[in-house]
Amino acid sequence: MTQLATDGRTVDVSRLIDEQKVGWFAIVLIFSTWLVMLTDGYELSALAFAAPSLIKAWHIERGALGPVFGANIFGIMVGSILFGYVGDRIGRKRAILLGACWYGLITLATAWTTQVPELLWLRFAAGIGIGGAVPNAFVLVSEFAPKRLRATWVTLMFTGYTLGAGFGGGVAVWLVPHFGWPAVFVVGGLAPLVVAIAAAFVMPESLRFQVLKGWPLPGIAATARRVRPDLGLPQDVTFVVADEQRFSQFSPRLLFAGRLRYVTPVLWLAYIANSMALFFLQNWLPVLIEAVGVAPRQAALMTTLFSIGGTAGGLVLMRFVDRRGVLLITCLPVIGFPLVASLGMGLDAGLLVAAVFGVGFCVAGTQSGLNAVASMVYPTRFRSKGTGTAIGIAKIGSIAGPMIGGILIGAHLPVQDLFRVASIPVIAVAVLSFVLGRVYRTNGDGEPSEEGVHFQPAEAAADH
Repeated sequence: MTQLATDGRTVDVSRLIDEQKVGWFAIVLIFSTWLVMLTDGYELSALAFAAPSLIKAWHIERGALGPVFGANIFGIMVGSILFGYVGDRIGRKRAILLGACWYGLITLATAWTTQVPELLWLRFAAGIGIGGAVPNAFVLVSEFAPKRLRATWVTLMFTGYTLGAGFGGGVAVWLVPHFGWPAVFVVGGLAPLVVAIAAAFVMPESLRFQVLKGWPLPGIAATARRVRPDLGLPQDVTFVVADEQRFSQFSPRLLFAGRLRYVTPVLWLAYIANSMALFFLQNWLPVLIEAVGVAPRQAALMTTLFSIGGTAGGLVLMRFVDRRGVLLITCLPVIGFPLVASLGMGLDAGLLVAAVFGVGFCVAGTQSGLNAVASMVYPTRFRSKGTGTAIGIAKIGSIAGPMIGGILIGAHLPVQDLFRVASIPVIAVAVLSFVLGRVYRTNGDGEPSEEGVHFQPAEAAADH
């Protein structure tokens, strides 16, 4: 058996995680969080795919759902920040499962709503749970991943989110004609409840979190053996996280300590800009594709290609980020800018399919890259807070995108102009990603430096 200890009795958790072999533990971790992300992504896009049928059933204007989309994203913003604190207090796993049950129950109730105001409040409430599960899933996977594979593991997990966002199209195509728009929400409510129950038995709690929070030794040792089944542990073993500084208490100033004073604001701005484009497209693409002459059934299926493209983009990007650093993220928005603008140019069916896939590849793929960075740059003590805050701040763009889309659609702006507007934040992301790549330093091997930045203790940071 391997004896991974510095003096025979002290085990460095960081070293244990970095030297692990990829096996069943990694598969169970990534797959269990992937399933949660699958239901989470579905929840996010559920209203978009139910919208065409719901608009007809309720006899309302398209623009009437703009505030509902915005309320859902505002709820996600609140949940991302709120559950960042929850995850750092009660654990990443508990926060993930709590969020999944939360949005599952509320989404199930949405199937019986009859008015736009009711729908607005229910989507806001569901958004809190949706936003709560995401950052904690990023953090949980990141804290178990070896440094050399962090972006890869986080992106693999996030593919569940992008696939789930497109899965609603298939549900809408097959169920809505027979059962109406409520079927979208019935599926969306039951799925996370089933997944949460199953994940409760197999999903691990962060080993770093357990050690730094002083959880009972038997539980820590059991998790360590799951990561390294060959690990030999003496009776009087002590677990430490050698590469983490301890902080007496969290202060928001820590998000801007050391080089984070540059990383955090640039990351936030890139998140806001990309989220503005992503959520505009994710929420309004089915309606806009239908407006250029595509049949509703084909519009729903074509929009699913957007999510599939995003999954492919993230998978391609992840290995480059692990090997070559954050600067590689810049490539996708540079390519995506003209593709977004082209969607309203009256392309024939084949080119339109290719363009939708390419836009998803670039815009949603960029989001995967930013998610990987957000889950890596903060230390364990406030990683959920840092990641959750970044994702929460991003919702400024997520709220603005759908609401601006609703206003412009309500003003009867030509479709080609709508897509040109959507392309503007994509070029901004390209610039910000380039800056982020310069301020987020890497070591000589092209991998991110440990935790990406140097930190000061809370007491010292407060003096600056």
